[in-house]
Amino acid sequence: MPRTNRSGGPCGSPRTPPSRVDRTFGSIASALFAFLVIVFTAAPAWAQDANAGKVVYERKCVACHGEKGDGKGAAAELLLPKPRDFTKGLFKIRSTANKTPTDQDLFRIVSDGMPGTSMPPWEVLPERDRRNVVAYIKTFAPEAFKEPPKKLELPKEVGSSEASIKRGKEMFEAIECHKCHGTEGRADGPSHPELKDEWGNPVAPANLTKRWNFRGGRSRTEIATRIANGVLGTPMPAFLEAVEKPEDIWHLTNYIVSLGPDSPQPATLVTVSSVKDAIPDDPAADFWKKITPNNILLEGQVIVDPRNFNPAIDLVSVRAVYNDKEIAFHLTWDDPSETKGDGKTTFPDAISLQFAPQQPTGTERPYFLMGDATDGVYLLRWEQGKGVSELSAHGPTKLAAIPGGEASGKAVFKNGQYALVMKRSLAATGTERPSFRPRVFTPVAFQAWEGGAGESGPKMSLTSWYYLRLEEPQSNRRFFIPPAVALLTFAVLGLIVRAARSRAVQ
Repeated sequence: MPRTNRSGGPCGSPRTPPSRVDRTFGSIASALFAFLVIVFTAAPAWAQDANAGKVVYERKCVACHGEKGDGKGAAAELLLPKPRDFTKGLFKIRSTANKTPTDQDLFRIVSDGMPGTSMPPWEVLPERDRRNVVAYIKTFAPEAFKEPPKKLELPKEVGSSEASIKRGKEMFEAIECHKCHGTEGRADGPSHPELKDEWGNPVAPANLTKRWNFRGGRSRTEIATRIANGVLGTPMPAFLEAVEKPEDIWHLTNYIVSLGPDSPQPATLVTVSSVKDAIPDDPAADFWKKITPNNILLEGQVIVDPRNFNPAIDLVSVRAVYNDKEIAFHLTWDDPSETKGDGKTTFPDAISLQFAPQQPTGTERPYFLMGDATDGVYLLRWEQGKGVSELSAHGPTKLAAIPGGEASGKAVFKNGQYALVMKRSLAATGTERPSFRPRVFTPVAFQAWEGGAGESGPKMSLTSWYYLRLEEPQSNRRFFIPPAVALLTFAVLGLIVRAARSRAVQ
């Protein structure tokens, strides 16, 4: 029997051509597939509805940005930096070479928020709502969008290397970035107190050591874009034409990336290491560099008046050790200025560690906001100009010194950062001071005040309760036991092998 192909004809013969119906059906299917691809993959800019966006804006944005989009909402006076005034058509974060941002630029800020400000990410809203609110925001300054966005062409990328970072540091100084951002990038440059935005509001330079707070993104390309085209409405200018060579944009980017991590890597437990030697008082001693830091994130206190909606201190790095006599805490935190305060608009910089006066027996702990009238807390506190003290607190405004305090400490301020060592005895007498013991999970909380920003009393940065644990002291047993176990194991294996050979001989 002759073989046939799938069309029914002999193998090697031409296949039956498709009918007109088949061709028509195929064309319709292809067109439908192409349409579905466009619908589900293209950004739905064509679907933006400003009227629908107005509804979203009035529900989520008007409190800060105002009914007229002028940044004068009911909450604006409490916020720093101030909410954006959309009526000026100046948008900080853009990927374009001219002043006109793309819709995607605006959509991204709505979605991701602005770190370090009161503008939260709105990813919780449906995408359609976010795109509609972008369309509505543009109606506040339609003239600003008449010129189409112009693509920014960055120079050819230069990878990070020692030579590139060195060149970037040279450019950092040559174009005077340090005047605003500080010598080590901690936002403490000599110009920082005088900086104002387009509307005359105070504006702080970015702390370049904390990339997770960068507005507009923390990636190398996003940083290079900010350097190249500046930040509209702020003192941050465009530097693409100011650098000596176009590739210096990338050298500068590589240097900035080298200044700090892209994540705060927060701790969940404060570990206290055991040491045998004396603990140095000097915060700059090499001893402390060998101790792993625990990074603690702080938030503004917004429970009682005066509330702190714009906390200046958002992270404290804690290194802690103890020996047979005392426990010591080494704290570092960024602060743009060393402030003793005038008692009117500025106040002394300060920081405190908070403990329960006695180790809790269960899960109950005092109220984290410095206790209350019923249950007080113990504070190990440092204040600029006064040094270290021990206090009893029954709320943020009811602090009293504990008599006979033996705590001591030393603080150093350099290049926008405090380093502090506070020490006290392990054991304590009385009921107002806690004792510290190995292997015990001890509740601890933190508070900090940036006096130069007007922070004092309840207006502070703080945490809720964490736990602190003293590691067990090192013992020679930990070095003896593993070898002993190994020798015993080999001895037992030897006996087993010997017994097996004896049986084999029999």
